[in-house]
Amino acid sequence: MFDIVWFIREKILRKEKFISQNPWEELSEKQTTKLGYLLLYCMFFAILVSWYWTLSIIKHIPTKPTYVPTCISYMLESLQDPSIHHSILSNRYNDCDLESTHPEFNFEEEYSQLQVPYEEIDAIQTKINNLQPKFYSLRSDLQEAEDNYEFSLNEQIAQENSWLYNTAENQNKIREIRRQISDVTKNVETLQSQRKEIQQKYSWEVSLLKEKVENVKSAYYTSYFWYKFYIAILSLIFSGTVFIILYKIYVKQKIINSPHTIIFSVATFAYWLIVLQVALLFIWDLIPDSFIELLSYIFSAFTPIVFLVQFLWPVLIIAFFWFFIYRIQKRLYSPQNILKRFIVDKKCPNCGNGVDFTKPFCPLCSHEIQIKCHKCNHLTVKWMPFCSSCGTKISQEETK
Repeated sequence: MFDIVWFIREKILRKEKFISQNPWEELSEKQTTKLGYLLLYCMFFAILVSWYWTLSIIKHIPTKPTYVPTCISYMLESLQDPSIHHSILSNRYNDCDLESTHPEFNFEEEYSQLQVPYEEIDAIQTKINNLQPKFYSLRSDLQEAEDNYEFSLNEQIAQENSWLYNTAENQNKIREIRRQISDVTKNVETLQSQRKEIQQKYSWEVSLLKEKVENVKSAYYTSYFWYKFYIAILSLIFSGTVFIILYKIYVKQKIINSPHTIIFSVATFAYWLIVLQVALLFIWDLIPDSFIELLSYIFSAFTPIVFLVQFLWPVLIIAFFWFFIYRIQKRLYSPQNILKRFIVDKKCPNCGNGVDFTKPFCPLCSHEIQIKCHKCNHLTVKWMPFCSSCGTKISQEETK
């Protein structure tokens, strides 16, 4: 795979090889072929896809709380404010499960009590809605007839007769349209009066239903929070356990400089993202809706803030991931940790040849492996922070 760092450093900047600057740097456990990288990408996305499948299974483990059935919400809205019209024919069989996981929140009794007035109000409102287009059409015809009548009067004043506008016919037409508008208005008023009588008759039952609906909604929000909490805990247990196992394997392979390291590094990173997603989604669920609405209002009121966030968002993402990755890299790729793996493998940090770390130099490249301690004058491994004989701290100047 093309190494852009090597190309810029050695071909463009014409600097010395990276290995001579930092002899403990190792690359074998981070490199593979193009096919290997392709398979690693496929594994990464396959892990993420499989996680969503696992999450869909986890969501069915806790019992989801029962919300107010749609038909009950429609019924209450129609009985309180008939202008909010929901046709019974369109929602009679739409989400009308009146039974609840909590018996005290069943709506079968309330629905049976108010079904008849609900259907009567629905029928009345349907008639009112059907009369409205006719009313608006008559108003339009009346406006046109009045305009024609005005034109006919203007012709008479100007003593012109185009025979296009007949004054008498327009007068009769205006009277007829006004009569029809009056009839439609009376019909609407009669229907509204009938609707109001039904509302007043069942006002007590409607108030009881409204109180029960509010109690159910309040209980639902509490139950839904705990439902999301259980899902988050189960998701965190699953993803966290897998992440810890993979991380332990990754560290073990890293210590022995194994070619399996790159595989487990990708898998560990994928599950780290999953754990992070579970934690962030749970935190998001804890944020009050009022706070989210306030932020939405601020962003909608101050448009420049939205543009600023859009421009800074990539920088924030890079900075966020850079912080964690840098901490991991700083720990795993410190000179002491990398040299420790070379010592375990008994390899020269400069050329990788098998060496005896009790000898001061590599027999293949003459790289200095041991130095003398300034206190006890015994040989100790170079680059290590303390003397292996007396435990005295070795300064950086001595290792150069």
